[in-house]
Amino acid sequence: MRQCRSARATRRFACHCKIVDQAFAGAEDVASVGGGLPDGILTGVTLCCPNSFGKGYPVLQKGDVEPLVLRQRGAPAEAGHRALLLHGLGSSESCWDAFAAHRPSGLDLWTAGLPWRAGGPFAIPERDESAWITEAIARVPGGVDVVVAHSYATVLLLALLADAAAGGADPREELGIRGVVLVSPFFRQRPEDFSWAELPGFLDRLRLGAADGIRLMARKSLDPDLRAEMAEHACAQLGPHWVVRYLNAYLRTPFLPVELVGLPVHVIVGDRDPIAPPAEGESLAARLGNASIDRIDDCGHTPMAERPERFSLTVRQFLTTLSAGHPPAAVN
Repeated sequence: MRQCRSARATRRFACHCKIVDQAFAGAEDVASVGGGLPDGILTGVTLCCPNSFGKGYPVLQKGDVEPLVLRQRGAPAEAGHRALLLHGLGSSESCWDAFAAHRPSGLDLWTAGLPWRAGGPFAIPERDESAWITEAIARVPGGVDVVVAHSYATVLLLALLADAAAGGADPREELGIRGVVLVSPFFRQRPEDFSWAELPGFLDRLRLGAADGIRLMARKSLDPDLRAEMAEHACAQLGPHWVVRYLNAYLRTPFLPVELVGLPVHVIVGDRDPIAPPAEGESLAARLGNASIDRIDDCGHTPMAERPERFSLTVRQFLTTLSAGHPPAAVN
């Protein structure tokens, strides 16, 4: 790999290894985001040449990474609502690219590159990851109307809202938001819904999520063995710190007083999601105090990337209910 631009500015890297050749159809340059770290694949992979992984070029600079990066995704001609998009574990801002290209008219989009992103900090000292969501909302100029969270971020946002409600706080006043969209959420109603036997399966889900992101981003079909190798690299770079945090947040969901959350919430699930079971999203929508749900057919864990036009439609419909000043439709 060779560096083509300065360290703190956006960089490009050129690599002629098999990963770049297959994943990017021979493209020589791979754009980067967030502190100069090359972000090659949609969810879970920071581009890493296997010939230099662990030796040669330092792909990850763990001591020089901004934990939070915000970007506006092109200002609309006539701004209406403003939305902040939060990615999942080991993912990145690029998971929202397809949705950004099909955004509802007038929607001002901002993406947050959060500490748990691909290429983010290896570990953070803060005990509460939800605080990063609060900070991201506070940093968006003009405030945020709607927060759209995917996967792991849904659990953190849900905990933030439920804990605030339990303490008597109104998120409309505390955060300035008017509604929330939870995409492919994780949620279980009882502590007994988790079992010892399924623990290895959680790690398999992370590998599956990384591999699925690679599949979606690649410009042409990848060899299955290569895709598995890339997914394993992504999980290795993510490390145990974030995996344990994800499990802890997931295990806490039965204890969240979600029924106290009065903010309008729209849940979106894919009917073929192998990572976050659609039934969990349906259960969550039924428990929330003011929620609706949309189940997208023939769709997996990342509806905004797999079915961007359909995803955009359901977001637009939810925004319409907010503008009209009435609650979302009943759970369907």
